[in-house]
Amino acid sequence: MVWTTRRALGAALGALLLIGSSGCTSGSDRHQLVIFAVEQDTLADQPVHLVVGGLRSGQEVTVTAEAQDVAGNGWQSKAVYRADSRGSVSLDRDAPISGSYQQVDGMGLFWSMLPTDGIATTLFTPPPPAVGADFPIRITATADGPATAEHTVTRRWTADGVTATALKLDTDHVVGTLYLPPAGTPAKTPILLLGGSEGGNSGVGAAALLASHGHPALAVAYFGALGLPPTLQNIPVEYAVGAARLLAERTGATGGIAVEGISRGSELALLVAAQLPDLVRRVVVYAPSADVNGGLPGGVAWTENGAPVPTGPIALDRIPASILAVAGEQDRLWPAPRWARQIGTPTAAAPNRQAVLYPGAGHAVAGFPYLPTGGTLVALDGTTLDLGGDAAANEAAHVGGWAKLLSFLDS
Repeated sequence: MVWTTRRALGAALGALLLIGSSGCTSGSDRHQLVIFAVEQDTLADQPVHLVVGGLRSGQEVTVTAEAQDVAGNGWQSKAVYRADSRGSVSLDRDAPISGSYQQVDGMGLFWSMLPTDGIATTLFTPPPPAVGADFPIRITATADGPATAEHTVTRRWTADGVTATALKLDTDHVVGTLYLPPAGTPAKTPILLLGGSEGGNSGVGAAALLASHGHPALAVAYFGALGLPPTLQNIPVEYAVGAARLLAERTGATGGIAVEGISRGSELALLVAAQLPDLVRRVVVYAPSADVNGGLPGGVAWTENGAPVPTGPIALDRIPASILAVAGEQDRLWPAPRWARQIGTPTAAAPNRQAVLYPGAGHAVAGFPYLPTGGTLVALDGTTLDLGGDAAANEAAHVGGWAKLLSFLDS
């Protein structure tokens, strides 16, 4: 990764030297402000290497990133940088003088965006794959003297050849979307994705990207979607068990599958793994619970064979699968760090378990990197929940956690 970044930086700086020389008038001090990106478009979980050139040595430049979320709301980040002796700024190399983030981070402008209307929200939700194959992020650079420069970064959901199939309750007995890697791709572990208390099919973006990395991925809704319960109450574990079996059947997964659960979905993921010990070989849980909790807004959350699943500790000893549990040390929504350690503690019967905790991160540790997240969540009833953590620490968890997820699935 370090060598790749250095090579990309070298290519960008080399290109800017050519652009800068052609953009300067001989015998004058005129410059042409430019933004150069090594990548013209990338998968949404891949970094972009940006360089600004055409500046004077030591000149300050303001770089802004702008995007719209799925609801059409604007998001923006901004930082000020100082050009080097060659009149260039590399976001991979240079820390901002001031702005929405502080440290050297080539993708800092991407994850540090905030809503332009100032309304608190937990994360930037881009238009999902069903709405568009990609989404744009506009980069603008301004400085004294040179004209403003603009560059649009295209963030793609899927690699070429990835296919998506919508699954319906009346025909497939599940509401979700199945993403398959390109034909001829070497077989990798399929994964079932279960979201949290936000409801709906919130895992489609991650599923699309996982399929782009070679993993068949099925993102499902288990409440808050047409034909399903409107709230997280009385959800049959058998529904998710059926989704796991469907994934295995559609992909011919002879080596078993993985199940991912986020927040409240971690309970469901663990309950499914306990019911399917011969099928579920890997479990990934983010901001997890080791206990069965009550329903939202009350009552029972899960049922098995029509009977309520009692609240209290989940029988982890019934799960032989390898487990990766990820949590933020500053989670303020519930005791995810303690539960992650409990879930990730190896046992004699299940030695392949690990807990990964990120200092400074809060409850919003799940998902792929380079999208902004915050420390609050507006619940369905309008109340604001404190998730804990800060944006920079959450981003570190996303970068590290996503890499660990891919490695865990490939192991």
